[in-house]
Amino acid sequence: MQFHLNGFQARDPFVSPARDGHLTPTDASEREVDVLIVGGGPTGLTLAAQLSAFPEITVELLEQAAEPLVLGKADGVSCRSMEMYEALGFSEKILKEAYWVNETTFWRPDETRREHIVRSGRTQDVEDGLSEFPHVVLNQARVHDFLLEVMRNSASRLEPSYSRRLLDLTVDASSADEGAASSKTHPVVARVERTDAGHEGQIETIRARYAVGCDGARSAVRQSIGRALHGDFANQAWGVMDVLAVTDFPDVRFKATILTANEGNALLIPREGGYLFRMYVEMDKLSDNERVGARKITSDRLVAAAQRLLKPYTFDVKEVAWWSVYEIGQRITDGFDDVPDAEADRRRPRVFIAGDACHTHSPKAGLGMNTSVADAFNLGWKLAAVLRGESSWRLLHTYTFERRIG
Repeated sequence: MQFHLNGFQARDPFVSPARDGHLTPTDASEREVDVLIVGGGPTGLTLAAQLSAFPEITVELLEQAAEPLVLGKADGVSCRSMEMYEALGFSEKILKEAYWVNETTFWRPDETRREHIVRSGRTQDVEDGLSEFPHVVLNQARVHDFLLEVMRNSASRLEPSYSRRLLDLTVDASSADEGAASSKTHPVVARVERTDAGHEGQIETIRARYAVGCDGARSAVRQSIGRALHGDFANQAWGVMDVLAVTDFPDVRFKATILTANEGNALLIPREGGYLFRMYVEMDKLSDNERVGARKITSDRLVAAAQRLLKPYTFDVKEVAWWSVYEIGQRITDGFDDVPDAEADRRRPRVFIAGDACHTHSPKAGLGMNTSVADAFNLGWKLAAVLRGESSWRLLHTYTFERRIG
């Protein structure tokens, strides 16, 4: 990053001078923007932060929640995501706060006492030459804080529009064929309901040149363009918990994968701060078409399962800071934009989906979040290049190819 172009300027180089005329009028009932982003998770925030570097591009980010995230769930940050955060200017802040995953240890059943586990190996977590950055663990909410800071310090002073629920999204049909004459410069039309106090039920209409659905696995944007997730669940329930515990397990401050003879598998990952750690614990096998909620698994059951897994070591849980249960599912859509493959040579994509809206993963090690951040980073610069007239709209078709197929 180059801070000073024509001599030193006495200001914070991370805060760009505000530029009039490019701030999004979020209180207007009808408005136009260049890019509408639906969903303020890590995917939507990464895309918004990247686009905020271009003050001539107007962006609005809609988030259904009433306020920024307070406690995150997807907290593993891969070395590749760290490289993207370096480009956005805050990797060193993450490194300062996070737990660095430097080594991984492996545990398996003891050959002499199969009900006990023993260490079978260890390795460095990031292989030599892969990246200059480590794999780290930091609460997702803190990463959101850094992305929001990038947006607020940009020339457009970009802020999310909270308490907004997308009702529907349509694309003007006359904009589909690039050869057709159309006066619609903002062909994407979104109807949005406000849910904040004093404005409940108010409907806003936002017209955009492009829209990006970063609104999760139940994406309304994905449904609006006729895409669907395809794949299977593994019919296996897992539990995850962040705990404070007293234990004599020797690798409690290392990432540890644990395989037992009869009690299933587990993954242990230390958290930032020096005391808290996260455990993923294999739980019940599910029947076909059964969902994990039907089992009514409690945090006490997660703790008991972890205690059995770690034998002969003790595991005395003092506090469960957070916990959840889930079922493993790997699903993906057949395309990441609104253009059928057969029409790609003549039709400009107007609506895109990114992150969990187009692919879902096991939550271990933040795989879904890191893949989603890469989606946003790939799409952001391409939208900017097209909107600024630096590239043909055909560049936008490379997004689906590179992120889904490439």
